[in-house]
Amino acid sequence: MAPHPGDTSALAAFEQAVHRFAPEAPAARQAALDQLAALPMPDGEALVRHHEALLFAAAHPTDTASARAVEARFRHLARHLKSRRGRPDEALTGHGLPWVDTVTRFTHDCVRWLLTHPHCQVAPDGYRQPQLDLSAVLRLTLLGLERGVTSAGLPNEELLAALRVKPAQTLAFLVDQFARFDAQPLLKDQLFDALDLFVRVRPTHAAFSKAGNRLDMGGRVFHQTELLRQFDPLALMNQRLPAPRRLNAAQREEVIRVLKNTMTLTVRETDPATYLDPVALRVYDLERGLSVALFGMTPDRQLPLESYVGFTLFKNGFPVAYGGAWVFGERAEFGMNIFEPYRGGESGYMMCQLLRAYRQSFGLRHIEVDAHQFGLDNPDGIASGAYWFYWRHGFRSLAPELRALAERERERMRAQPSHRSTRRTLLRFTESNVALHFGGPVPPRLDALTARVTTMIARDYAGDRQRAERDCVARFERAAPPAHPLKMAERAVQTEAALLWRAGRRQSTRTAPHLAAMVHAKPRDPWTYQHRLLDWLRASPESRPTGM
Repeated sequence: MAPHPGDTSALAAFEQAVHRFAPEAPAARQAALDQLAALPMPDGEALVRHHEALLFAAAHPTDTASARAVEARFRHLARHLKSRRGRPDEALTGHGLPWVDTVTRFTHDCVRWLLTHPHCQVAPDGYRQPQLDLSAVLRLTLLGLERGVTSAGLPNEELLAALRVKPAQTLAFLVDQFARFDAQPLLKDQLFDALDLFVRVRPTHAAFSKAGNRLDMGGRVFHQTELLRQFDPLALMNQRLPAPRRLNAAQREEVIRVLKNTMTLTVRETDPATYLDPVALRVYDLERGLSVALFGMTPDRQLPLESYVGFTLFKNGFPVAYGGAWVFGERAEFGMNIFEPYRGGESGYMMCQLLRAYRQSFGLRHIEVDAHQFGLDNPDGIASGAYWFYWRHGFRSLAPELRALAERERERMRAQPSHRSTRRTLLRFTESNVALHFGGPVPPRLDALTARVTTMIARDYAGDRQRAERDCVARFERAAPPAHPLKMAERAVQTEAALLWRAGRRQSTRTAPHLAAMVHAKPRDPWTYQHRLLDWLRASPESRPTGM
């Protein structure tokens, strides 16, 4: 008896088949796909599930024939959705499907980039709960000759009409007006967010979809015949990292488009992706079909002394995970999120490959994960027992009493394999972050150093921060005169470095040159900056590690 079109058993069989890796897996996967192909294309949530199972199968092909069958199904799905344009299905939005609109909010810089995108169109989709009148913004941005129109109290649509802005020009006009605040990025962000402007992103090409958005792998494909679950995490992280890809200008531009598309298609934004600096991009091709892109931000968006370095992890060219690390010296805070369609694969192996890339790129000895990642205000992390995921790969609680509790729990599990930690125990673990430590004293936290700056300003300058900045910079420049006139981004770093140097109470001519080298490097390259920062930390007595 043939399955009924509304029957989801064929879909469930395909979902199960794509996560199986055994000698019979390719045939089972093909049979399940053939059964689906004999049915009408599903709608709504079932179509989303079907699409996500195809994505997992495409990133984990068992052989060449399996990969070709999945690609054919992608093409069929794209034709089906293109034929349905104009008949919106809310269940399909926000899932990166081809030819399906997405309605959401993005930052000014992201919207500006989307306006130039070759594979989609973007238009305003209304203001939801604005905290600021458009008139108030335009009063700050319009030329004086036109500014009077903003005092009439007109609603947004009437105000734009009075300025002769056509509906098709509205978004470009708004982006252009807010661009006047580019030199004050934090102010611009707050004003644009307060407008609460939603946009509609409409694909104009099948490439603007999760299935079409891929990193060029040069024809290299890893065929997945089994899932690697048992491996030595430390040995993997110590395995020498290969040299990054050589990218010409066109290749770099294409990689950046894939990275930014990845966020847009998943209705997410991260600062490193939105404000990505093309110079601060490296792509490493690793084992088992994995590649990782590490990238920093443009100078105007960087953190003062830390380096916020984002990543996107690829499996056979498909973006499977994203996140980043906040790097300071030999320590970093790390966060990772695997995209929903790709869960159930080699999560531990993927994380350790990422840690390998960060550790060796930046010389890290201490990598910390926030408790939210494994359950703090995160019910899914508790339900999945995510604490033990990190534990299995070398992370340990920072609090001694929680490390001891974890050891007792592991002993119970060894003695009684069916034992599972209670919800109460897993919640207790969230009272502390976890860290992966590679030996030696724990490197200093940035806030431990910056606390000295606050103390110094209160003690030596009676809380007058402007006087403190001027005096510290003057002292610092006498000890380490700049080699050339500093640009705006360099001056910002110099001020932070000078305060830190002065707060150390050892205004040594030996350490000042290291800080001066940091000033020049930070706006240009997070890797060079990190090496200069490590030089300073090793030379500066005040910044030496003191223990956990």
